[in-house]
Amino acid sequence: MKAEWNDAPDYIRRHPRKGAVAWLIPGLIGTAIMLAALQMVSSAFLKGTAQGIADKRIQPKPAPVAEIRRAEPTPTKDWDRVVEEVAARGATPQPQSAQPQTDTAVPPPKQTVFNDRNYVPQGATNIVPATRGIPEPTITIPSRQKEIVVVGKESRISDFCPGGNGSIERRNCKAAVNLNSRN
Repeated sequence: MKAEWNDAPDYIRRHPRKGAVAWLIPGLIGTAIMLAALQMVSSAFLKGTAQGIADKRIQPKPAPVAEIRRAEPTPTKDWDRVVEEVAARGATPQPQSAQPQTDTAVPPPKQTVFNDRNYVPQGATNIVPATRGIPEPTITIPSRQKEIVVVGKESRISDFCPGGNGSIERRNCKAAVNLNSRN
């Protein structure tokens, strides 16, 4: 069926053509709103950034926790003599008794004042003694023979149905096998 445009009703025939001015006004309004929003967001961001930079540069000076003074000069030690004494102490072996010694002496009071005059050096805590016990050889128990179980595929009657995989003939055969023994 053919129809002419002049046969159509008036509300369909009439196409009010909007000019460029009709699109220009909403476009300008939308652009102005978007620019104003971007300006507000960027000014807020820059204000926070500038404020953060200013805060980082101006830091208050912390109050001093303690006063630092130079230590009193200590008399120089004769290091050669000190080394010889330590070497003499280390060269002479100290016998160790088989029985543990019991401390009957009272331990010294806890030190509360620390300075150069009352410093007592402590020995190293990670020293390994020169004589070590020989470890006993471990006895290994031979393991028993392990059982090997072979699990095979169970063959069913339905596996011997003729036809290729997915064929209608094979499907019908499998459906017909063992109908009386199924659950």
